[in-house]
Amino acid sequence: MPTLSKSRFISGSQCHLRLWNDFHARDLAADPSASLQAIFDTGHEVGELACKRYPDGHFVAQNHLQITEALVETRQVLEQGTAPALFEAAFEHQGLLTRADIIERLASGGWRLIEVKSTMSLKDVFVLDVAFQLSVLRGAGLDVRDAAVMTLERSYVYDGIELDLKSLFKLHFVLEQCENLLDTVRGNAREMQDLVSAKEPPNVQIGDHCFTPYDCPYYEHCSREDVFPDHGIDELPSLRSARRAQLNEAGIEEIRDIPDDFPLTNLQRIVHQTVLDQQSVVHGDISAMLAEINSPVRYLDFETFAPPIPRFVGTSPYDAIPFLFSVHTELERDAVTHADYLHEHDDDPRPHIVAQLIEAVGDEGSICTYSNYERTVLNSLAKAVPERAEEIASISSRLFDLHRVVKSTVYHSEFRGSFSIKSVLPVLVPGMGYDDLEISDGQTASVHYVQALNSSDSRDRKQIFENLRAYCERDTLAMVRLHDALQRL
Repeated sequence: MPTLSKSRFISGSQCHLRLWNDFHARDLAADPSASLQAIFDTGHEVGELACKRYPDGHFVAQNHLQITEALVETRQVLEQGTAPALFEAAFEHQGLLTRADIIERLASGGWRLIEVKSTMSLKDVFVLDVAFQLSVLRGAGLDVRDAAVMTLERSYVYDGIELDLKSLFKLHFVLEQCENLLDTVRGNAREMQDLVSAKEPPNVQIGDHCFTPYDCPYYEHCSREDVFPDHGIDELPSLRSARRAQLNEAGIEEIRDIPDDFPLTNLQRIVHQTVLDQQSVVHGDISAMLAEINSPVRYLDFETFAPPIPRFVGTSPYDAIPFLFSVHTELERDAVTHADYLHEHDDDPRPHIVAQLIEAVGDEGSICTYSNYERTVLNSLAKAVPERAEEIASISSRLFDLHRVVKSTVYHSEFRGSFSIKSVLPVLVPGMGYDDLEISDGQTASVHYVQALNSSDSRDRKQIFENLRAYCERDTLAMVRLHDALQRL
């Protein structure tokens, strides 16, 4: 009988083909992206910190290749009967295997099973995860009387002195939910064990399950021969699930095939007509909206990172911390200057960002952004640096959102239903994009910034910082060119 681990049980619960590939065709999986690897690393970091809540706990150190040794050590520590908690304890029952993040000895007798997650909320898949573990632990003879998922607590605020681990983490008690799933878990696990014993893979078509609850690493392989519609219905902005279901039931996958009398929003109807006509359409008063912009015009973009474990005073888990900004200033036609600031140290960047930003944007003229995100960042900076809150509020009052203009006035079928700057820029400003950059999106920028801070290689740090500056500068230069394109339209 094949051994089924907790992670593979979760894979099988998402897709039987994913599970079969995990056993027989692992080489077909895409390598994890830098962003996905960062999520894994975050999970390890949060898990290690959670264990410090139990200072006398025992860590079962054997890795995933030393399962036999881990099982033996776990059994020996439990038999000694002194450890108040075990971390990464190994249990096996009827071919099912798990390493429990934490098992805590209860004062009243028995154990509490705790699964640590680096998120801030409880999810159904976490409960399924714990239910699998509960089945294995009880099957192996452990007296488990309670079960919980431990997450980060969103409301926790770091005082800048010492992390309060009791307040930083939150326990979600899920024993009853897990016990209600035990029969289902056992039945599904036996089915999965039979499945992976088969020589041929199951026949599973791609669908929404490929991305729920996690992105499947085999998606590119499974979809390699699929022919997707030129303009699928997913390009319709804000398509409600009920409308999507109606289209699916009618067998409509392509926007061109949507009947004229099908109920659509105004914007969806514009998208529909634009795809039919295969040309761009101006559907709003661009001139009137752009007339709100005052000279000298500036263009602002922030890059942020969001530490799961708060680093700076007054911050909470996953608070966005700005570490870099870029500002282009258009003094007159074709006269554009650039300024930026990147915080290259691991102390709190916010006071430095504020001081440099106030100097960079001056005290007059509109400040163009491409979303409302910069306003959100400025609001957080006003709280973090209250002595300069009035100056920050003045900057916020000058913001002008170019995204709002694009979405309200123009559409092209090559936007593909998205109004992100990376979607509209190559269409409205042909030849301009991000493909030539080492870093080309904000999530990757955040990951690389943390890598640079943690690197002891000065040349590596310097190169990453240069790449980050180049990306942020491209974002604001893109807005300059996009503004010009909108004026021409």
